[in-house]
Amino acid sequence: MSPCTLTLLLLLLQDAAPNVPTFPEPGHGLRRQKRDWVIPPINCPENDRGPFPKRVVQIKSNKDKETKVFYSITGQGADSYPVGVFTVERETGWLEVTKPLDREEIDRYILFSHAVSADGQPVEDPMEIIITVTDQNDNRPVFTEAVFHGTVPEGAEPGTPVLQVLATDADDAVSSTNGVVVYSIQRQQPDRPQPRMFAINSSTGVISVAAAGLVAQMVPEYTLEIQAADMEGYGLLATATALIKVQAEGMSEMVNGSLTTHVLNTVTGLPASSLTVSLAQLQEPGPQWTELAQRRTDHDGRTPPFLALGQAKAGNYKLRFETAAYWQGLGHTSFYPFVEVVFTITDPAQKLHIPLLISPYSYTTYRGS
Repeated sequence: MSPCTLTLLLLLLQDAAPNVPTFPEPGHGLRRQKRDWVIPPINCPENDRGPFPKRVVQIKSNKDKETKVFYSITGQGADSYPVGVFTVERETGWLEVTKPLDREEIDRYILFSHAVSADGQPVEDPMEIIITVTDQNDNRPVFTEAVFHGTVPEGAEPGTPVLQVLATDADDAVSSTNGVVVYSIQRQQPDRPQPRMFAINSSTGVISVAAAGLVAQMVPEYTLEIQAADMEGYGLLATATALIKVQAEGMSEMVNGSLTTHVLNTVTGLPASSLTVSLAQLQEPGPQWTELAQRRTDHDGRTPPFLALGQAKAGNYKLRFETAAYWQGLGHTSFYPFVEVVFTITDPAQKLHIPLLISPYSYTTYRGS
């Protein structure tokens, strides 16, 4: 672990660096001047093992040449929640951290340093101190599902998209590669007609057909072991399974079923993939809902039809969309734990398409075509 101690004195500048932004003299407003505190950025790594308390930086005013100066700090991590993470030695001005920091909990602390004389009178205006908690790779990627499901028509050409897998990482993916996830296919079962029938986009997690030769009668289902690795593929690992069913040509009636749906993420403007949707029918007497089918949206936000042609009957039905799990997988909290769309089928021979547009705090549905 790298220490977060900086051997640095925050001194009053007299004739040096006259153009450095500094504290204003009391009552004169913000301006550039020759004398006052200068606070540089301070970085402190998370998960430091101590021992604690550990010195971070020294705050020192050269007014202590004229009078005894006492130092204090206020702000988040000092006198407001979480209280006591940072303290300052009253007479020396050493700012100290008292415990290991967690960037995933708080990634930045804003403190204010104060300097007063023995009689309690300020000798400097308060100065803002920003402490940035730097990331360490202490979180593995987490797949949003243990098992992802997809279907692909037999004879599909190379390049045909099948489904999308998704893993999230709580580490920093902006100023470091700790949270940058890379996907790969580790294993395919069975390995017929060749071991690499599918490929995965290492950045997006979209799985597509890589080779011709998909035949449902020969191999009705493939099992892929998917790996997600952070630090752009060189860090911590996680695995999940993708089950891909090969759809025979004889299932064209099911492909062109009488009830379909399509889900769009309005935050990103992209299809909502890997979202679980179930269909239930209201049974009489009761009333009681009976689940008929469960599907999962593909990379286009669509599911295989819930009802094949001729399977629908007149009555009341319900589509239930598991939105909470979907948004949680994307790092959001959903106001709605799920969305249920209840509708009536009056003409079983008529095709129905029911799209859903979702955000963490709203949803819209309508009868499509």
